[in-house]
Amino acid sequence: MLKPVTQEFHEDIINLWNMCLPDFKLTDRLLEQNTWQSPYVLHEGSAIKEQDGKIVGVVIAKMWHETHEIALNKEHGWIQMLLVHPDYRQQKIGTELYKFAEQALLKNGVKKIQIGGDLGHLLCGVPLAQQAGVAFAEMFGFKQVVESVDFTKSITEPLSLPEKDNVEFVLLEKDEQQQLLEFMAQSFPGRWTFEAHDYFAQGGTGRDYVVVKWEGKIVGFCRINDEYSAWKGPNYNWAEQFDELGGIGPLGVNEDYRKYGLGRAVIEAAEFYLQQRGKKTFFIDWTDLIAFYEKLGYTVWKNYGIFVKKVD
Repeated sequence: MLKPVTQEFHEDIINLWNMCLPDFKLTDRLLEQNTWQSPYVLHEGSAIKEQDGKIVGVVIAKMWHETHEIALNKEHGWIQMLLVHPDYRQQKIGTELYKFAEQALLKNGVKKIQIGGDLGHLLCGVPLAQQAGVAFAEMFGFKQVVESVDFTKSITEPLSLPEKDNVEFVLLEKDEQQQLLEFMAQSFPGRWTFEAHDYFAQGGTGRDYVVVKWEGKIVGFCRINDEYSAWKGPNYNWAEQFDELGGIGPLGVNEDYRKYGLGRAVIEAAEFYLQQRGKKTFFIDWTDLIAFYEKLGYTVWKNYGIFVKKVD
C-alpha cells in the first residue's frame, strides 16, 4: 500500500535519496525549497512505499498550473524523483510507484512526461552513470532526446569585467525589475520569463541578475546564484559539495545582438561578480553546449539523459 507524501517523511526521503544517489547530496535546504515549498507538486501523484516498518520507495510528480499570468504547456508533467531502496529492488516497487504517478498525471491532462527537469528540479534528467535508472526509464517507454551536462570551473587568478564599446555588464538595480521582465517577455518568453517573475515574487532584489546594457538598454542577462539568493537556482543545488561555489545560468542575449560576442562576455562578467563575493568554483547546469563551455575552461561534472515519454 502506498501512502501520501507529506513533510513528516522529510528525513526519510533525504536518507533514501542520499543512499540511492550519493553523488548528489540532498540537503534540508534543497528539499524544503524545491519540494515542500513548490506549488507544482502533484500530491495525488506522489507517494511513499513503506515496508518492514521503514520507507523503501518514493515518487514525487509535478505539473504546471498558471502562475504570474504566464502560460506554459499544461500537458507537460514531470517525475521529480523516483527512488527505491537498494535492498528492496526487483520487487516491482519502482513499477508500482511509477504507474501511480503516471495515472495521476494522465488524469490531469498530461500528455508528455519528463524525468527531472521540473520547475524547481533537483536533477535535470537521469544521470547516465546510473545504468539502472536509464534501463528503468527505457523499460517504461521513455526516450532520450538529448544528452546534457553539468560543468564546473575553478579559478584562483583575479578576474576583471569584460570591456566592449557601448556595452556595460552590471548587476540589476532593484528599480530596474520591470525593465528586465519586459526584456525577458520579448526575448525569452516561456520558462525563463516565468523564473524571472518567480525570482522577484520570492523577494529577489536584482543582485542575482547580471545584465548586458547596450547604450543603456538591456539586451542580455545571466542569472547567478549564491547562498544569499532569494531563490537558489539549480546550479546551486549541490553547493555544499564544493569549495565556495557560485552558480551561473541561465543566460541569453537578444537575437539582434548575438554577433558581438556578448554571450561569452556575460559569462565572464558573471564569473567576475561571483569572485567578488568570494566564490572560487563556478557551476553551470543542464546544457548541451559542450564545446562552447569547454572553450571557456569548464569541465564536465556529470552527464544526464533527458528522457521524455508521450502518453495518451
